[in-house]
Amino acid sequence: MSSIRIKASTFQIAVGNFLSKGAVMVGVREGEPISVDFLKENGFMRKRCPKCGEHFWTAVPDQETCGEAPCVPYSFVGRGLPEKFSVDQAREGFLSFMEKEGHERVNRYPVLAKWRDDLFLTSASIVDFQPYVTSGLIPPPANPLAISQPVIRLNDMDKVGPTMGRHLAIFEMMAHHAFNTPDLEVYWMERTVELFHRYAIEVLGAKKEEITYKEGFWEGGGNAGTDLETMIQGLEVATLVFMDLKASPQGYVKMPNRIVDTGYGLSRVVWLSQGTPSAFEALYGDLVDAFLDLLSLEKPDEELFSRYSALSSMMIEIEKGARKAEIREDMASRLGVDAKWLDDQISKIESAYALLDYTKAISFMLTDGAVPSNVQEGYLIRLLIRRSLRIISSLGADLDLSGLIGMQLDYWGRSFPELLDSRDRTLEIVDLEQKRYSETIKRGTALFSRMARRLKQEGEKLVSRETLIELYDSHGIPPEVTSAIASDLGVGVDLPDNFYELVAARHEAPEPKPTEVSPYVDLVEGFPETELAYYEDPYLLEFGARVVGVLDDAILLDRTAFYPEGGGQPSDVGTLTVRGTRLEVGRAEKVKERILHHVEGHQPLDLNPGDEVLGRIDAEKRLSLMRHHTATHVILASAKEVLGDHIWQWGAQKGMEESRLDVSHYKSISRAELGEVEALANQAVMRNLPVKTFFLPRGEAERKYGFVIYQGGLVPGVTIRIVEVEGLSVQACGGTHVSRTGEVGPIKIWRSKRIQDGVVRLEFSVGLPAVKRMVSYYDELRAISEMLGRPLEQVGEAVKGLVEETKDLRKSLEKERVRSIQSDIGRALSESEAWRGVKLAWVPVDVRDQDTLVRALDGVVSEREDSTVLLIGRATDKKLISFMAGSEATKRGVNAGSILEEVAKGLGGGGGGSERLGRGSVPLSASDEELAGRILGLARERLSGG
Repeated sequence: MSSIRIKASTFQIAVGNFLSKGAVMVGVREGEPISVDFLKENGFMRKRCPKCGEHFWTAVPDQETCGEAPCVPYSFVGRGLPEKFSVDQAREGFLSFMEKEGHERVNRYPVLAKWRDDLFLTSASIVDFQPYVTSGLIPPPANPLAISQPVIRLNDMDKVGPTMGRHLAIFEMMAHHAFNTPDLEVYWMERTVELFHRYAIEVLGAKKEEITYKEGFWEGGGNAGTDLETMIQGLEVATLVFMDLKASPQGYVKMPNRIVDTGYGLSRVVWLSQGTPSAFEALYGDLVDAFLDLLSLEKPDEELFSRYSALSSMMIEIEKGARKAEIREDMASRLGVDAKWLDDQISKIESAYALLDYTKAISFMLTDGAVPSNVQEGYLIRLLIRRSLRIISSLGADLDLSGLIGMQLDYWGRSFPELLDSRDRTLEIVDLEQKRYSETIKRGTALFSRMARRLKQEGEKLVSRETLIELYDSHGIPPEVTSAIASDLGVGVDLPDNFYELVAARHEAPEPKPTEVSPYVDLVEGFPETELAYYEDPYLLEFGARVVGVLDDAILLDRTAFYPEGGGQPSDVGTLTVRGTRLEVGRAEKVKERILHHVEGHQPLDLNPGDEVLGRIDAEKRLSLMRHHTATHVILASAKEVLGDHIWQWGAQKGMEESRLDVSHYKSISRAELGEVEALANQAVMRNLPVKTFFLPRGEAERKYGFVIYQGGLVPGVTIRIVEVEGLSVQACGGTHVSRTGEVGPIKIWRSKRIQDGVVRLEFSVGLPAVKRMVSYYDELRAISEMLGRPLEQVGEAVKGLVEETKDLRKSLEKERVRSIQSDIGRALSESEAWRGVKLAWVPVDVRDQDTLVRALDGVVSEREDSTVLLIGRATDKKLISFMAGSEATKRGVNAGSILEEVAKGLGGGGGGSERLGRGSVPLSASDEELAGRILGLARERLSGG
């Protein structure tokens, strides 16, 4: 379940807080048991666990504990259930059972929660239906329903491996849901418990005496309710939530709807049935051995492994701040073995298991459209990829992560064919990320090495966990790298065992966006809502209306054709004529379904309710924006066709002359790809496709078109407006559009550029603005052809020839400059006297390129290792200095880089370099003689042993 598990004492406090705020709390209160007649009739009795303090139901009279690990060890490991299930068999067994019991099967949702604006990942099956279905605003896709939903939970990622499969970053949550409303009772607690109990006995083959029901409280996604957690042989198999509360400013309050929200762990069912030492053998089969072979690992002794696994739930204490090493020592003591030996046997296998889980999660996230970046869900997929790469590195393996991902795609593609459909793109993204990670590690290692040395100099003995998290967040430096560097320098680190869970928690949901609140938000309530004529007819440029009110410079009308700014589309402008006075409308604003027309230069407004108004829209701006907005949809659909289904609109801004569309993409768009996108977009224009706009209930729109409709972001409301370019694109959109694509005119994409990691911007024009610019560029090209004296079709070849000729001339000039400088250096060296066997010389040169200075120096000093030469050039606003020391000078203590850095800083400039070469610059005010005197003076001191 996507939940916060509240223990007994915490729950009692929570209930008290909610009730003290006046909230109506339904369900368990202290000393008040969940009453389920089905359990009583089947011989279950309520008890309290002496270890965890929670209440539970059991059919075994002498059972004392709650039946959940770690209060008891797992008893299924090594034995399992009478029937062993594969993943596919267990999934089908659950769904078929629920279908026979009246539930309609529903297909999985994506693991990226694009239909939500409050979280990035699908962390439970109920996430698919919050908030609109759970609140009763829209009907569910079926009622009751059954689903097997892949979910991603990065808040457990550091426990993946150590708990042997109890926790996973990705797993399938099988679920049956019933949505009860005041008008429809589907089923509630009794039926829910009966369904689980019969499934456990009839399908899984468990015995009644092996099942325990544990009372609890669940909250997540703005809802909450009491729950029963079901244990079989120590393993929690399912959670049955009776969700009848919703969050409010006063706490949780009772809601009119009651939702049966269940979650059955498919991975746990398979593990339980097979009784393998860990869940990974049951889930991945031969893939486990394949991974271990590639990582050059062997499994521990099976008898020890099974005994260890039975205690592995103790590792959940990591999330409470317990140290993994201390827990391992406790486990070793219980097993009667040495803790270090046990760690050697287990730790690498745990890492391999985590790698299995992470690579599966990566496969699903990339398939469903995630693009690695430093923000939103892109950050989370990058976190998983880099964590996986770090595991490979820590195990000393020389592997490409894409090879492991490919194995996952092939393995799970049998059940989820969509994984294979996007295989090439997925592997390309992973390869690119591996290269970027390598570069990040190089930069990060150098950065933290400098930081750690500074900390040591300042007497700091510990790098805080906040610093570690910030280093990872801002620079991508893994804590394992920082720990190793710090250790070498004698600096400690505060590295928690749940480090990556802490990092993921920072990024699991969108940052609340500051919203600009109109100053009129509390003033419009007394006026009627505005009839939106621009939706009835987007070509309506002149309309009649009546005044309903005035607020400062804003006029409210009963109806309007003025489109207010929104969805990246600027507001219409135009005029309102009232009693012969023409008012200029500079912008229109939508506030709580009312349109405010802000006028310019006419205050106070002498208008009365009922005054008749003639409105006129600036036709050129409106029609140009309509063309650009429709073109945005066309270009996005074309980009998806060319680049892949992972393309998702990141943002857009429409203009009269030029517009932009930002899309998620993992690399720069090539010129050839951009040409393909443009060609497809123009083909859509020439096909003159119909553009339809209509309103649909949200649920119906999602079922009919999928979540791809939310390209411009989540659209609020129970009813949403759909814009369909027939056969090409369907989006939820509130903008104005042309009625056929042919009206857009030619589409010209001028350029693409990466504006941030994982986001590419396309800048384009359509219609007359595109034609004007293309004609202008043609005229410029023709002028160039006339200057070159070549026909238009030969201009490219002629320019190419000029460029090559210019390069050759520059090379010749460069060589001549270097020869000239080297000649000057030679003269200066011949005229200088040796100091301690080393000749020191300086030469002022009229050169503005430091690379030229270095090449000239290297040619002389490489042959004259007994020389030390300073060159002083001149750029536009500073002096360039290059200082090189031969081997004889460096042997005797001359460090060119440090000498140059010291002098340059003293003169208000900067620089540095290596022992042999220093480079830098100083202000023009520094005289050549002073500069040379200081640098060569320090060189003489070093040669003299100073």
